Amino acid sequence: MSNPPSDRTIGAVTFADCGENKSHLKLFRVNAGVPIREALEHASHLHYYATMLSLEAAMDPRSERFAFASHYLGEMGKAIIDDLLFSNDPGGPRQQ
Repeated sequence: MSNPPSDRTIGAVTFADCGENKSHLKLFRVNAGVPIREALEHASHLHYYATMLSLEAAMDPRSERFAFASHYLGEMGKAIIDDLLFSNDPGGPRQQ
């Protein structure tokens, strides 16, 4: 049975690997039911700040502390976008 296309997040994507077996243990999940417009707006903001922090980290040798913040913001933005893509993929994961 396939999923109908959705205009909201489905809550299928997890992120923030943790634990010893990092490929199976995730700390966070995108929440289901967020309208696509709001989710994309939030993802855009996350990617903007990830870009700004990574640029700062690249330009200033004392700014390595920004690298992980940039990494996590990018991971969060990607999770939102992936979840929205799955919501419109009839063969994708099911809503959580």
